[in-house]
Amino acid sequence: MLDSANQGSGLQSAAAWQELQVCAIAYSATAPGSPLLWPLSAQLQQLGYPVLVLDASQAESADAPGLRDLLSEPAWQATSLGPRPAQASVAALPAALGLSQLDGLESLLTYARRYAVVILHAPVEQLAPLLQGHATRPLLPLDMQPRGMVRSYRQIKHLALHAGLSCIVAGAAAPHESFARRHADTLMASLAQCAERHLRMQPLCTRTDPGSAQDLRRLALLLLAHSATLTPGLAAAATLTPGAAMAARVAPAPVFFQPAWNL
Repeated sequence: MLDSANQGSGLQSAAAWQELQVCAIAYSATAPGSPLLWPLSAQLQQLGYPVLVLDASQAESADAPGLRDLLSEPAWQATSLGPRPAQASVAALPAALGLSQLDGLESLLTYARRYAVVILHAPVEQLAPLLQGHATRPLLPLDMQPRGMVRSYRQIKHLALHAGLSCIVAGAAAPHESFARRHADTLMASLAQCAERHLRMQPLCTRTDPGSAQDLRRLALLLLAHSATLTPGLAAAATLTPGAAMAARVAPAPVFFQPAWNL
């Protein structure tokens, strides 16, 4: 069970954030989001937002407890779930099973109150029911494998039909990879054209150099700008929050890392 030796630990750690921003990064076997997930999480933490990643590409188990185990605990016992300065990696929980148990994004407020941003990393089939009704744009890493355009379009279509959402499509290519850059641009142009023609939606398409801190920060702010805002005590605020405005409105917090809970 969660460590409840000190029930006041929540008061002793960082104060709860007044809002929770929920971002989503799609995962698939041929276009995993992890090459962007961790750099983007690190960028957000450097901007002062404690980040918790719920990673549905990893399943909970006895050796690797995660979101499912957290949800099985009484809410008061989860008050110690929070960032600790002494630990040095992005906070992450396996969540393949736990995400399927969530009644909605609002359920996260109880457990992630000491984080500013939660990133859902999951297949679009898991993301769609959770994101429905929220004005957010999930990030879809561009599938650049053979037949990747077909698979990427199916992801876009699934989100459109089952959640009513458009998305951000990000093609990762380094400056020296001229063929990859041209290939990414061609795929994204075709995807945007197909989505507009058949779905009446226009995804935001962007090419990112995964080795450029400037590019990653720009993409992190774009993801944050299209996050869902959850406010304790209220229904989810289905509004788009400009990342730059949020950065100016919320005082920077220390860079925090692993969640402070034990099974």
